[in-house]
Amino acid sequence: MKQLKISFISILLKIQNNILLLEKIIWRSTPPEINDIIIYKNGNIGDIITAYPAIRQIRLQYPNAKILLLTSPGARNLSSSASILKSQDIVDEIIYYYDGKILYLRDKIRKRNFDLCFMMSANRTTFFRELRNLLFFSTLNIKYLRGFSVTRSNFFQKIYAEKIPYPYQNEVERNFENLNIKIPKKNDIFEFSQHKLSNKISDTTKKFNNPLIIATGAKLVSKKWNEDNFFEIAKLWIRNKGDIVFIGNKQDREVADSIIVKLKEWQQRTELMFQSHNYYNFCNIATLDESISLIQCGSAMIANDSGPAHLASFTDTKVVTIQASQDFKLIWDPYFSKDLVLRPNRFSVCKCSAESCGYCINDIKYDHAWKKLKGFG
Repeated sequence: MKQLKISFISILLKIQNNILLLEKIIWRSTPPEINDIIIYKNGNIGDIITAYPAIRQIRLQYPNAKILLLTSPGARNLSSSASILKSQDIVDEIIYYYDGKILYLRDKIRKRNFDLCFMMSANRTTFFRELRNLLFFSTLNIKYLRGFSVTRSNFFQKIYAEKIPYPYQNEVERNFENLNIKIPKKNDIFEFSQHKLSNKISDTTKKFNNPLIIATGAKLVSKKWNEDNFFEIAKLWIRNKGDIVFIGNKQDREVADSIIVKLKEWQQRTELMFQSHNYYNFCNIATLDESISLIQCGSAMIANDSGPAHLASFTDTKVVTIQASQDFKLIWDPYFSKDLVLRPNRFSVCKCSAESCGYCINDIKYDHAWKKLKGFG
């Protein structure tokens, strides 16, 4: 029965993707000259960062074209990392929209007469959403488009994940494959030009002593490792290794301040041999570019499954990721630290509601993470 269900999903996905080949009928051939490109990619920090390598290759393939990124983080209160693409001169312009309100942009996009569009479909997209988007984009006066696809189904998800070979890819690789772009060499895939730090942050980094970067934030509460686990990790690093550096947003700053208070109280009760090790809170202070530079300063990093964990892909710093069972394994692993991801064993993928979630992420204990971290620094 299990194999029958796996076969059913495999056939269903194949049928759906064959229907989406309607794009090849609407957009038959590329124009002889590509001067204006639009890239459609929605998502928050992690979504954009994992799309960064593929978008960068588009820029390298069309160095003289003007590239516009059309994107939405979702609601207005959510963050996007699309500005990194602008700061790295990968895209020339970014248009944001929020809460799914894209229709008002239709005429504005039509007037641009784009030569080429790259559709970077979301990992969790559905067939009907892709079909809707295909029909909408067919009205935008774009000369050629590619990229519509689905890779998952809402039916028998857990069973399909047992398919051999495993059916899901890391998000970085999926973006390359969907656009039929060759993956570059490892050293080039996340190439990034470091920007100058503010004087305040630059002066502080000169004081760092073998720092561990900690990012406690996550979009969903069920993806947040217990604060006490980060506190225990911070204690072990300060006792055995060096300094602690916190990065994140405004909400993360409050958590970092709470951990720092506990660290101060702990240090007052302990011996003086590691009193020289310090802690720094850059949450809601450092920009995304500066956060990448701070991560580069770290001997190692530990983070929840969140945007900062993916920022580590721009650096040589390895990141231990505490990953809840909100999605299947491998998909959202930081690209260069896949062997350092910790997941709870309770579920292959958790489908708890917000009310019923048992926060199985806390099945992962701080000593599990320390076994990974203690080899760094």
